[in-house]
Amino acid sequence: MITARNVFSADGRMLLAADKEITESYIRRLQEMEVYAIYVRNPLFDDVEVPLVVSEETRIQSMQTVKRAFEVLRNKREDVSFDAIQGVARRIVSEVLRNRRALVHLTEIRTHDDYTFAHSVDVCGLSVLVATHLGYNEVRLQELAVGALLHDVGKTKVDAAVLNKQAALDDDEMAMMRSHTMFGFDILRCSKGKLTLPSIHIALQHHEKYDGSGYPRGLSKEEIHEYSRIVSIADVYDAITSDRPYRKALEPHEAYELMLVNGSQHFDPQILPIFLKRIAIYPVGTVVRLNTGDIGVVVSVPPEMPLRPTLRLIMDKQRRLYPGSIEYDMQNHLTSFVDQVVDGRELLKLI
Repeated sequence: MITARNVFSADGRMLLAADKEITESYIRRLQEMEVYAIYVRNPLFDDVEVPLVVSEETRIQSMQTVKRAFEVLRNKREDVSFDAIQGVARRIVSEVLRNRRALVHLTEIRTHDDYTFAHSVDVCGLSVLVATHLGYNEVRLQELAVGALLHDVGKTKVDAAVLNKQAALDDDEMAMMRSHTMFGFDILRCSKGKLTLPSIHIALQHHEKYDGSGYPRGLSKEEIHEYSRIVSIADVYDAITSDRPYRKALEPHEAYELMLVNGSQHFDPQILPIFLKRIAIYPVGTVVRLNTGDIGVVVSVPPEMPLRPTLRLIMDKQRRLYPGSIEYDMQNHLTSFVDQVVDGRELLKLI
């Protein structure tokens, strides 16, 4: 196998470059660094490019900045001004505005130790993308972006053994974990940075739920600030589509269905549909089986009709490979629909 993308740590170190043959020694080293998965090239659709809402360079720089800020707070070495956080928030806002029509295709890969920092950056990008479609101006987008980047800052005050535990938390540990919302609010409220109150409240409220069943205060509906209602959706989606030591990530279509089912209880019913419209249910690179029996790979997704992507057909219903490159635009074949997502490993067995 050949690597399809660079693999980075949160401090910006390249762990493995793109276009490298993956040897057993590389695999062992990545496992030692708790990298659970990487992107590899597939010769059947090697020329397919996955669109990005936020560039790899910006994402890595943002992760570095969040990591440095969190480490300073965790070690209590000095006060944090959050000026650097403001800077990367501006950069993320700028890139999302340029790519506002794009759909989110990839869940980014993280190492175990870097999860919180990568999660913070990815939640920020998702939140800002949604807010652009709610008509936010740049001032409000910046305010939202800063709060989203810092929404988990309270975890710097949670015991590392609780944060990194790979089994289910007991009641005391769960209470400690839930306290990160209050910790975060206190950290940001007392900071010397020029943070606005709405930004600060995201740390406090991002686990509140629309039906009042969340924490720490059991707020409901409009009692929860709109910024927090946006971030709570992005937070859950990013978490459930990420590999963790104790569970595998959900596929985008599985996460979409789960959030749709829970939407009326947990999330703002006006914001959730806007969020789901920005998610590629079948991202570029997904292998699917149609109701016709044909198997193909998604090569593009129309933002206005995400359930009807364009496929590159691989195999017909008799499992015969299609010759050459045959593209199948589902917008022009209205009686066809995606019947099943095919695991890439299963596809290799069929070829």
